[in-house]
Amino acid sequence: MRVRRLTPLECERLQGFLDGWTDVPYRGKPAADGPRYRALGNSMAVNVMRWIGERINDRALGPREG
Repeated sequence: MRVRRLTPLECERLQGFLDGWTDVPYRGKPAADGPRYRALGNSMAVNVMRWIGERINDRALGPREG
Protein backbone atom coordinates (compact mmCIF):
# COMPACT_ATOMS: atom_id res chain seq x y z
CA MET A 1 0.00 0.00 0.00
CA ARG A 2 1.41 3.40 -1.00
CA VAL A 3 0.86 6.56 0.98
CA ARG A 4 -0.17 9.53 -1.12
CA ARG A 5 1.67 12.80 -0.54
CA LEU A 6 -0.36 15.95 0.01
CA THR A 7 -0.23 18.47 -2.80
CA PRO A 8 0.92 22.03 -2.09
CA LEU A 9 -2.70 23.16 -2.53
CA GLU A 10 -3.91 20.69 0.11
CA CYS A 11 -1.14 21.84 2.48
CA GLU A 12 -2.17 25.48 1.97
CA ARG A 13 -5.77 24.63 2.80
CA LEU A 14 -4.77 22.69 5.94
CA GLN A 15 -2.68 25.65 7.11
CA GLY A 16 -5.55 28.09 6.54
CA PHE A 17 -4.00 29.94 3.59
CA LEU A 18 -5.82 30.94 0.43
CA ASP A 19 -5.51 28.59 -2.56
CA GLY A 20 -2.31 29.33 -4.45
CA TRP A 21 -0.81 31.43 -1.63
CA THR A 22 2.66 29.91 -2.15
CA ASP A 23 2.38 29.67 -5.95
CA VAL A 24 4.68 32.62 -6.56
CA PRO A 25 6.39 32.76 -9.98
CA TYR A 26 10.18 32.54 -9.88
CA ARG A 27 12.16 33.89 -12.84
CA GLY A 28 8.99 33.92 -14.92
CA LYS A 29 8.18 30.25 -14.29
CA PRO A 30 5.62 28.65 -11.95
CA ALA A 31 6.98 27.82 -8.50
CA ALA A 32 8.32 24.29 -8.03
CA ASP A 33 6.67 22.13 -5.39
CA GLY A 34 9.82 21.81 -3.23
CA PRO A 35 10.10 25.49 -2.28
CA ARG A 36 6.33 25.62 -1.75
CA TYR A 37 6.47 22.70 0.71
CA ARG A 38 9.42 24.37 2.45
CA ALA A 39 7.55 27.69 2.76
CA LEU A 40 4.50 25.92 4.18
CA GLY A 41 6.65 23.88 6.56
CA ASN A 42 8.25 27.05 7.91
CA SER A 43 4.91 28.81 8.39
CA MET A 44 2.37 28.70 11.19
CA ALA A 45 -1.29 27.85 10.71
CA VAL A 46 -3.41 30.99 10.35
CA ASN A 47 -6.17 29.73 12.65
CA VAL A 48 -3.72 28.82 15.40
CA MET A 49 -1.93 32.18 15.23
CA ARG A 50 -5.28 34.00 15.37
CA TRP A 51 -6.26 31.97 18.46
CA ILE A 52 -2.95 32.71 20.18
CA GLY A 53 -3.20 36.42 19.32
CA GLU A 54 -6.73 36.64 20.70
CA ARG A 55 -5.64 34.98 23.97
CA ILE A 56 -2.71 37.39 24.34
CA ASN A 57 -5.00 40.33 23.60
CA ASP A 58 -7.59 39.11 26.13
CA ARG A 59 -4.95 38.85 28.86
CA ALA A 60 -3.45 42.27 28.07
CA LEU A 61 -6.64 44.28 27.47
CA GLY A 62 -9.43 42.15 28.91
CA PRO A 63 -11.95 40.02 27.00
CA ARG A 64 -13.60 41.48 23.92
CA GLU A 65 -17.36 41.92 23.79
CA GLY A 66 -19.32 40.14 21.08
